Amino acid sequence: MEINYIILAHKNPEQIKRLICNLKGPDANFYLHIDGNTPSKPFIKKFQHFENIHFIKSPIRKKIIWGDISIVYATLGAMKQILKDQRGGYCILLSGQDYPLKQRNYIHSFLEKNNGTHYISIFSIPHPGWEKGGVSRLESYKINKSSQRKHFLLLPSIFEKDFFTFKTFGKLNYLRKSGKWKDLSHVFKKRKFPAYLKPYGGGQWWAFPIETVQKIIEFNSAHPDFLAYHHYTLIPDELFFTSILMHLKVSEEIPISKSITYVNWERISGPLPVTFQHLDFVELKEASKDHLFARKFDIELDSQILDEIDQKLIQ
Repeated sequence: MEINYIILAHKNPEQIKRLICNLKGPDANFYLHIDGNTPSKPFIKKFQHFENIHFIKSPIRKKIIWGDISIVYATLGAMKQILKDQRGGYCILLSGQDYPLKQRNYIHSFLEKNNGTHYISIFSIPHPGWEKGGVSRLESYKINKSSQRKHFLLLPSIFEKDFFTFKTFGKLNYLRKSGKWKDLSHVFKKRKFPAYLKPYGGGQWWAFPIETVQKIIEFNSAHPDFLAYHHYTLIPDELFFTSILMHLKVSEEIPISKSITYVNWERISGPLPVTFQHLDFVELKEASKDHLFARKFDIELDSQILDEIDQKLIQ
């Protein structure tokens, strides 16, 4: 069985190399999307002698803005390339800061044994874990103030009660001063989630059979308005694929299981999700009982945790 890894990366070529070295094999293909804001030459040089490495190139390669539709475009582009290359088996979406918790052969055997199962965190909207249940993501317009991380505003329409606040008028004044007249005009149109499917949220990271990848691309071609709608969604990658998958599930049998990527969003102190360090090894060892991967890691912050995983979990 082939395993086709989409890796969305923006830094640390050496860390990406370690990730791929632990996963590479005759049936593994790697599709690397290097953020268009990042020079790709260091990554290309790092993998010049590797087999089955495919770099996503322009115009498919995108400049990624945090919480923006650009990451959906990047993922869809890689999915299309995998289909164009006529791959089979599974497609797994990873970030460049993921790392395996299991040996390559175990991952291969696991997917072969559970062939047909879809692995993704998924829940209906509204959801108590998201601010305002996630409804504001569906109703408000996310407008980028710049390409900087989290430099955006959420603008409700005049049909939402949140519109009539001093905070909203401050946003309108900012758009006026910035000359963003097109963005200002959005307030006169109620933002509606497409009626032909229901909104579902969840995690960004997934593992799908290639047949489902094909169906998602076909759905996107048949319903371009769904992608257009998400141009103004905050963090659309946490809604786009989950909603399509659950729409497909209405008419066919689609077994869905929890994500195979472990992420800690619950630590009380520090930025989330947690960037794991060597003191977190016990937590990751426990997570390895029912997860194949974990994130996030940063080799510049702590490479010792990767050494421990290599020596104690996947060797």
